[in-house]
Amino acid sequence: MAVTFRHGKGANLKIYNAAGSIVNLSSGIDEMSIDRKLDLAEVTTFGDNDKSYLVGLRDATISFSGNFASTHAEVLDGIFGHTTNPGFEFSPDGSTAAGRHLLTGTGMLTSLNYGASVGDKVTVSAEFQISGAVTSTNH
Repeated sequence: MAVTFRHGKGANLKIYNAAGSIVNLSSGIDEMSIDRKLDLAEVTTFGDNDKSYLVGLRDATISFSGNFASTHAEVLDGIFGHTTNPGFEFSPDGSTAAGRHLLTGTGMLTSLNYGASVGDKVTVSAEFQISGAVTSTNH
């Protein structure tokens, strides 16, 4: 089967606002990523020549940055410190066509930054700590 490569311009990020409605943030974002990690427990013993490991717990964060928009800021401000973990839908290769990769789950907004420079655009950057499993599907 031939591999199909995708351009990043179709990436898509949606999050649930404090009222439980899904909001597409993609129109203001120009960079985003999901970082998935796996803890390992070392089980090497005396006499071994090579290290051995057991699979431990998974962890993930989503980071994004881009152009400030007051409508997006209202959503992000509303879930910062929210006691219910908002859900997300992250599609690194776009969300409109069949067969595209979709990652979903819930998380906490742990970092939110707005920046402005006298000679440049107003920016936003944020990070979500994923709580629980990340579900990976093709849609």
